[in-house]
Amino acid sequence: MLRSNTNTTGGPSASAPAAATPTASDTLLTVHSVDLLKSKDGPNRREHRTDTYFSDKLIVRRGQTFQMWVEFSRPFNPKSDNLQLQLKLGDSSTGIHISVPLVDVLEDSRWEMKIVEQKDKRVRLAVNTLPTASIGRYKVTIESFSPKGKLLFPCTPNDVYLLFNPWCEDDAVYLDNEAERKEYILNSMGRIYYGTEKQIGTRTWNFAQFEQDILEACLFILERGQVAMTEWRDPVIVSRMVSALVNSNDDYGVLVGTWKDSYEGGTSPTAWSGSGDILRQYYKSSGKPVKFAQCWVYAGVTNSVLRCLGIPTRCVSNFSSAHDTDLSLTTDIYIDEKLEVIKDKTSDSVWNFHVWNESWMTRPDLPAGNGGWQVVDATPQEPSQGSYRCGSEEERIAVERASRFGSKPTLYPSPTGNDVSVEIVMDGTGPRIGGDAKLSIVLKNKSSSQRTASLLYEVMVMYYTGVLKTTVKKDKIPLTLKPQETKTIPWTLQYKEYMSHLVDQGALMLAVTGRVNETQQILATQFNFRLRTPDLIITSQGDAVVGKEVTVKIMFQNPLSQVLRNVLFRIEGLGMQSVRKIAYGDVDKLATVTLTEKFVPTVAGSQKLLASMDCRLLTQVHGVADIVVRPK
Repeated sequence: MLRSNTNTTGGPSASAPAAATPTASDTLLTVHSVDLLKSKDGPNRREHRTDTYFSDKLIVRRGQTFQMWVEFSRPFNPKSDNLQLQLKLGDSSTGIHISVPLVDVLEDSRWEMKIVEQKDKRVRLAVNTLPTASIGRYKVTIESFSPKGKLLFPCTPNDVYLLFNPWCEDDAVYLDNEAERKEYILNSMGRIYYGTEKQIGTRTWNFAQFEQDILEACLFILERGQVAMTEWRDPVIVSRMVSALVNSNDDYGVLVGTWKDSYEGGTSPTAWSGSGDILRQYYKSSGKPVKFAQCWVYAGVTNSVLRCLGIPTRCVSNFSSAHDTDLSLTTDIYIDEKLEVIKDKTSDSVWNFHVWNESWMTRPDLPAGNGGWQVVDATPQEPSQGSYRCGSEEERIAVERASRFGSKPTLYPSPTGNDVSVEIVMDGTGPRIGGDAKLSIVLKNKSSSQRTASLLYEVMVMYYTGVLKTTVKKDKIPLTLKPQETKTIPWTLQYKEYMSHLVDQGALMLAVTGRVNETQQILATQFNFRLRTPDLIITSQGDAVVGKEVTVKIMFQNPLSQVLRNVLFRIEGLGMQSVRKIAYGDVDKLATVTLTEKFVPTVAGSQKLLASMDCRLLTQVHGVADIVVRPK
């Protein structure tokens, strides 16, 4: 079905001269006009489930029939006239050229078309697309044949966008559950989870896959992948391309990642609330990477691109996400001879959370049974430490003690007893930023003898990747445990102690180590927790109706005894095709802010309005409101 491109002339042109005094059946068959039936409420867009795309182009899914009207200079004569549809993807040297013949009966899994209705000089065509065709933006030319010659009619600018089709059984991305198709293809809003294992937070993300310029941006991304367009038929290759191109590492992809404290020259990863602004900015700048991203932003944008192209995709969050550096299948804490955590050994081994994607597809390249949800991770991974170097006597002692708790506990002599346990517990959903953080250290003596020890606790500020930034506070606690005693030690970190040290996500790690004097048992545990941030409270005032202005109030209270500088609010959703930015300025300590904004809804039904706050001192502040919009 594929052949090399051939040059076509612009506009109708004859390859044989017309008769001087033609009769109706003897004249050239000239195409006067083409109607691709591309309106959003028309049969093509509705039947192909592409009516929510903002674009006014014809957007169809492969493996499914679409219809079009063609008007000629005279009535079409099936006995002497003929038609072909020429579809071109890409340029003449590296692209794809498809000829669609006119047949009497359509067969599945073929590029074919047939006349289903004829009215005077007009015919309605049903065009069959291949379920394994390359996706992309096809240029359309109609080739008309008559006894007097052949004419070409380029349908400029009526391009056809062809997407993957989860509703087609012969498509590699076919998903047989309608509820899942609606969720993983058609839903433009979703939740992304973050935080820590014990404090899971959630935020609504606007995937925006149907918004203005997004489809064009997604195809622009594929074009930058330098993969032959013949490979665009394969969702395995397309998803791999997207995972590579969403990050800018080594290929000028969409997003620049950073895990540092400064986001100068860009937007903080926690301030984004959707993918639309990111993809439009990348597309309109002709491929200049957008700053900045971390894992949930990469996952949100990947989700948007793959759903837009028709591949069922979802975001997946994993907590206590281990990066096993020595292939031991354990996560290890390393402590030195002073029982202090060795930060360059322990750091970056466990992320508080990590977000990636899963996409649904068959895997003919793998043994049977390996199809279904496939992991796609667009976050560029930081390299792990490749080796541990130990030389002097002191270092060997430190390694011996570390190994008792780590991946090789039997490598060195064991303690004479192992009857004391230690754990850190937190009440409820945990501390809020701006207040004191209160935890408890619980120790149990399971022996029938007294146990004494000196505990060392150290609380460190950490990035969500597990990388430790700095120590906020550390101290020693003398401990005596009676036989069979359980002791709970309250532990508090005051706001004034951590206020000047926080990084994005407000994450902290409390590490407790010690050694039991009687048995030489090493005690070691750690607990990751975050300081919860306030929500933006969004409420609509009055009814929301399509085409009518609705007032929305957004409230925020500063929880800190510090002034927030240069606060920027970002609002999106409710059918808007761009993000509304409000540069508010400074927010006084403990002050309450109320924004009053007006919107004009464009789409009826249940809609979401998202807001986020961009502020260097206070991150991960966002909110969402569900607003039911009534039709006119």
